[in-house]
Amino acid sequence: MNIFKKELLALSATLLFSLSAAAQNKRFEHNFYVGLGYATEFANEEAPIAFHVGYGLNCYLSPHWSIMPGVGYREKVWIGDATGEEGAYDCSFIDIPVLIQYHLSNPRKSGLVVECGPVFSFIASNNQYYIDADPNHPLNDKDIYRSFDFGLQPGIYYQMGKHWRLGVQGHVGLLNLEKDYPGKSGSYHFHDLTATLNFHF
Repeated sequence: MNIFKKELLALSATLLFSLSAAAQNKRFEHNFYVGLGYATEFANEEAPIAFHVGYGLNCYLSPHWSIMPGVGYREKVWIGDATGEEGAYDCSFIDIPVLIQYHLSNPRKSGLVVECGPVFSFIASNNQYYIDADPNHPLNDKDIYRSFDFGLQPGIYYQMGKHWRLGVQGHVGLLNLEKDYPGKSGSYHFHDLTATLNFHF
């Protein structure tokens, strides 16, 4: 009986040690980011502004590799002229990215970080056609964009100390976002590039 208890205690100690070591090796990191840049034009739109903000939970698989699922908000806004005119082709999306990151240096040390992964996007604010030259035009008041997009999110950052990264983040839309209507069909892929600041802990 004593031998059985000793073996049970030894097994329990080994199991606890293994779980403790696994917990120490497992690393999670909260990431908050914001970015501002330019998006692709739609029709004759000029210099639309791209805005990104989001959160990701980084799960380290090794000192250099991690996977980061998250959620974000992405918007394309045409600033308009000095009179404050609104852009006819503004839109915004809720993004769900799943990114693979490679850290050239160990985590929390200065060095480059590169990332890429798929992004599943759902439209948050659409916009509607308005043909002012023809108030009775059949396209008037119809949505411009489709409700779903799929793309890639590449990025490269420089790690500055323990909590900050500064770099460039992109979005490459792989689906045609322009809705088809009778007598009209078009093609528009949402691409943008933003300067991005990331805070993580």
